[in-house]
Amino acid sequence: MPKTVAANEAKNRLGALLAYVSEEGDEVIVENHGKPKAVIMSIYAYQEVEVLREKQRRADILDRLRALREEVRARNQDLTEDQANALAVRFSREMIDDLAAEGKLVFERDLR
Repeated sequence: MPKTVAANEAKNRLGALLAYVSEEGDEVIVENHGKPKAVIMSIYAYQEVEVLREKQRRADILDRLRALREEVRARNQDLTEDQANALAVRFSREMIDDLAAEGKLVFERDLR
């Protein structure tokens, strides 16, 4: 169960709160005027949150791509399957190139 502290208390006891989250693996909710404003958590918990955020971001992108695929299919019902596949490959490559150019996607081969 997360501990809740006022912002002033968090300011005065930051070291102790950091030790608490590190040792207990629990979070501390920081309130200002009785309203939750921030959370102090261990670096491990934060890293788990980041992994979950990235998974969700990828799932959202995949959902958008699937929706776009259906939209394209609806608009291009007169295309042959080969033509549609060629367009999909081209679009996917363009998207990957754009993400790489924006620095949002890094290939393992580029890390060597």
